[in-house]
Parts: sequence; C-alpha cells; structure tokens
Amino acid sequence: MSEPPILCDADLRVLDFLAEHGFDASRVNLLPEADRPRAIALIRQMSVLDAYPADGSDDSLVDATLARIAAHDLAVDASRRIGFARPPAFRLADLVSVAAVVLLLLGVTVPMIANLRAQKLSTLCASNLRAVHGALGSYASSNGGALPLRSAVAGFGGMFAARPGEPDQVTRLDAPRVPQAQAQRLRPGVPQMPTQLVIEFRRPGTVIRVVQGVPSWAESNHSAHLAQLVDAGYCGGDHLRCPACAAGRPCFAYRVPSRGGRFMLDTPSRTVVVADANPVLEDHRTGRRAGRAINSRNHRGEGQNLLFCDGAVEWSTTPLLQGGPGGMTDNIWLPQDELGRDRMQLRSWPGNAADNFVAQ
Repeated sequence: MSEPPILCDADLRVLDFLAEHGFDASRVNLLPEADRPRAIALIRQMSVLDAYPADGSDDSLVDATLARIAAHDLAVDASRRIGFARPPAFRLADLVSVAAVVLLLLGVTVPMIANLRAQKLSTLCASNLRAVHGALGSYASSNGGALPLRSAVAGFGGMFAARPGEPDQVTRLDAPRVPQAQAQRLRPGVPQMPTQLVIEFRRPGTVIRVVQGVPSWAESNHSAHLAQLVDAGYCGGDHLRCPACAAGRPCFAYRVPSRGGRFMLDTPSRTVVVADANPVLEDHRTGRRAGRAINSRNHRGEGQNLLFCDGAVEWSTTPLLQGGPGGMTDNIWLPQDELGRDRMQLRSWPGNAADNFVAQ
C-alpha cells in the first residue's frame, strides 16, 4: 500500500481556509499570492469526489429512523406521567396462598400464647403456695408447731365431721385413744374403714379426736381446714386458690395426717403439705373412671405444683414421688394402708407418717 499523503504546514493553512469558505474557488484570490497555487491544486483534487458515482439515499431508512426517534420520545413522555394502573385480575391461587400463610401464623402464635399463659398461671400458683407456707409457719408458731386441723368444720360434711350436736373433742395426751367398746370390735392389724374409727392426732400436750363422718375421701372437704389461715388473718382467701383452676374456688389439696401420727410443720423436708387439686378425688366425685397416675387438672393435666414442708415449691409432671415409705414410689393422690398399698377406694388413712397423701 502506498503511504497517505502528508500535508505540510502551508497545505494545512490553505485547507483550513478553503473549509471555512466552503471550498469556493472564487475565494482563492483572498489568499496571499504564494498560497494561491496550493489552493487551486487542493480544489482540483476535491473535484474528483464530486465525480465519484454514489447511490442515492433510501427514503425508508430515513422514515424508520424518524419512527424510532418518535417512539422513544413517546416512551419518555409516558414514563413521566402518573396514571392509574388497572387492578390485577383475581386468582384463586393467590387466595389459597394468603390463607396458607394465615393458618401457618395461627398455628405458631396460638400455641405460643397458650404456653406463655400456662407458664404465667403456674408461676402465680407457685407464688400462692409460697404465701400459704408463710401462713402455715405463722400458724405453727402460734400453735406449738401444729398444722391447721380441727375435728369439725362448719358448712360441710367431711372426714373430720363430728357427730351431729357433738362439739370438738380434745383430750389429754394420756387419754385412751379408742373407746373401749369400739376397741373390742376392731381386729389388730386389719385396716379399718373410716367410719369404723375415731382417729386421734397428737398435738403438744393434747390429742385431737376426730370422728369420721363419711366413708370416702371423695366425699370429704379436707382442704377446708386451710380456711383457718384466712380466719386468723395469716393469708388471704385468694392465696388458697390456684389461678389456673377453672372452678374458680379454693382448689388446693391439703396433706392428710397419718393415723395416730404427729401433724406438725417440722416434718421431713420431702413431705408434701399442699398441692394442686387431687384429680383422682374429682373423678370419684363426678363418676368418671379414675386413673392412678394422672396429673392435676388445675394446669390442663400438664403437671402440678407441690409445696413441701421446708417451703420449697416444685413443678412436677407426675404425681409419683421417689423415696416413699420403704423406698417405694409414693403416689400423692392415693393413701397407703399399713401394708404400703395404694388404695384406689380412697377409704384408708395413711398408714405411715412418710406417706404423702393430699386431699381437698
């Protein structure tokens, strides 16, 4: 290939002049005399391009270009205007998706709220039991260490109900424990029905003699003995109520003393003194089939709060306690007879001081 022509400074000066004047040959005379031949030579070379054949421009190309420009301008104007879009068409799939999300949220939040409420009620129940222990401690301090117990409770017929017209019987510690006429009818070593016994409980310097008025703990109102705490001003009536109890009444179960044993607060620390309501008694009262190891219904059958004699409050998911009499499992809903057997008939008094049995 031949190298392109190289213009000198004079040629560049003349070319700039011609470009400014539209390559008009009549303007060459305006140049200095020395530059005129250069200008004429450049104009002669430019005339070669005018003679070169070329196709005319296609009108369709121009029209297409103008149409594209117009469409672009319209799109820009439309993007700048604020308009109202048409609402989307209703689709069943969208409705199903929304319903699934709502159900998922309900399935997560509802159990969570229920669990939080149950935990709050359990905490309030435990707080009431601690208040009850404080009241029991104050009562015991004023009564020689004894727990609340009386042989007759007004307004109900219970295991501690005295005979009609018979006042509470309090005798000295050295008094006979069972009347002689009744003792002749009892056989040693044979568990007796509650209606066959006059039970006595020792207190400092005295013995409380209790005449049992009903044949079963299911027909008693044993927790009414705790009302003495309210009557004496040691606690309020609400403290004897579990907030989770649907019955809305005092529904704590109270320890039942063993036959002939001491009913004192200074018993071993693992002794249950108050607990949530006994569901076995409730089933017997309503005629339902009772289970042996079910949980209290105060907390939807999930467990029960237990108050021990040392003031500890524990949440237990089973009524079965380890370390009962003779190392056996101790069911707090059922009394054990002298042979250590749980009695579903609910007619026995605890035959061992270590037996944990609560009733309401």
